[in-house]
Amino acid sequence: MALIRISGSSGLSLVEQVVGQMKQLIDNGVVRDGSRAASIRVFARDHRISAHTVAEAYERLVAQGYFQSRPRSGFFVSRPQAYTACGRDDETGIEPDHLWQLRSHFTSLHDRLGASNGRMPADWLDIDLIRSGMKSLAAKADTSLAQYGDPFGYAPLRGLLQTRLLGLGIHAQPEQILLTNGATQAADLLMRCFLKRGDRVLVDDPGYFNLFSNLHLHGIRPVPVPRRADGPDLDLLDALVREHQPSMMFVQSMLHAPTGSSIAPAKAHRLLKLAEQHDFRIVENDVYCDMLGLSLPRLATLDQLARVFYVGSFSKTLSSATRVGFVAGAADAIGELSNRKMVASITGSQVDERLVYHALTEGQYRRSVERLRYRLANAQQQACDMLEAEGFELFCRPLGGKFVWARHPEIDDSEEIWKRAARAGILIAPGKVFRDNLQATPWFRLNVAYCMEPALLAFLSGLRA
Repeated sequence: MALIRISGSSGLSLVEQVVGQMKQLIDNGVVRDGSRAASIRVFARDHRISAHTVAEAYERLVAQGYFQSRPRSGFFVSRPQAYTACGRDDETGIEPDHLWQLRSHFTSLHDRLGASNGRMPADWLDIDLIRSGMKSLAAKADTSLAQYGDPFGYAPLRGLLQTRLLGLGIHAQPEQILLTNGATQAADLLMRCFLKRGDRVLVDDPGYFNLFSNLHLHGIRPVPVPRRADGPDLDLLDALVREHQPSMMFVQSMLHAPTGSSIAPAKAHRLLKLAEQHDFRIVENDVYCDMLGLSLPRLATLDQLARVFYVGSFSKTLSSATRVGFVAGAADAIGELSNRKMVASITGSQVDERLVYHALTEGQYRRSVERLRYRLANAQQQACDMLEAEGFELFCRPLGGKFVWARHPEIDDSEEIWKRAARAGILIAPGKVFRDNLQATPWFRLNVAYCMEPALLAFLSGLRA
């Protein structure tokens, strides 16, 4: 292994230098697959480093698939197989549905510009928040990290959430707050605990595509309620409730996805009266809470968690990788949800929960969110102005957040826009994937963070020609 050069001024630890250079030699074919590596003692002697350093480097190479350890025989090179993402060159050859839209969040779709997905540009989120949280977590780590956590979630984080909810006018005790693996698990637990196969529930139309898939998975029938610029169509909702007698309603009150609309206070009051009159629960999804700088009352504020479950998450403003969300509700109901959570997953991740807690309490989160809100507000203004200038109709001008819902006046089905965009190397999801019945619609969603990209501007301008 004379090809490896150890330097005291590289800025990398000795272990990192050995691992990095060895991987490069293997990837480049300089070191042959299947060959035997130098023994730890010989490598340490030849490079004048400690055997402990070499042993740690070799173990990392084993863990990463570059070495195999054979008892009493030593270490052997094992070049890992390259990962190849599956997919199709022509995405227009498939039928877009809810799962297709979900997958678009996790793949580059062959380097297309994801103009309508939910991801933020990498430089829009503050990675230093995660770094500082990880440092604090590492510095304060103790033996409890090797044990199961509290099924309700990390107590200090729940205490912090209690304070944050109070800022929205929602009074909740710690036993009324359950940490979950993102907002999706919160919704899933609510379905498992309070709904049964065959039940009917009210949902926004358009709405959150993955919610529809989850409901169908549980055998629960969604009843779509048309979304207006000021919230659900309550006149139609009243009629739907009388016809279907739903057990629950899932609704996004603020910065609704995909339309960006927020419920008007008068409608919020009336919706709660309808829920009380017809005895159904409400699940209020407020995952974009921190993207809205205005202190508008939520449904949970008006109801004080009597029949409203309030769901939140830090995936949108901190990191989607941490998967920490929560649900707040009446104490007895949260206790039942905790029992279901234990059955399904024992507890949440103590590492993720503590990481989020440290990130939120280091003092940078508030400033980071303010910067993100300011950036999104500018992007919203530019996107809406640009779309109207190009002749598009806006569903509304959102109060904030990252989505705008628009339509082209001469195109009746936004699937046509999706197909044309795909040929231009751009992903614009057709509006039907945000509907439970996948019914065609002229509306489509754009993420304002990408609306001023030259390729997208040129494409949208070309639609008018």
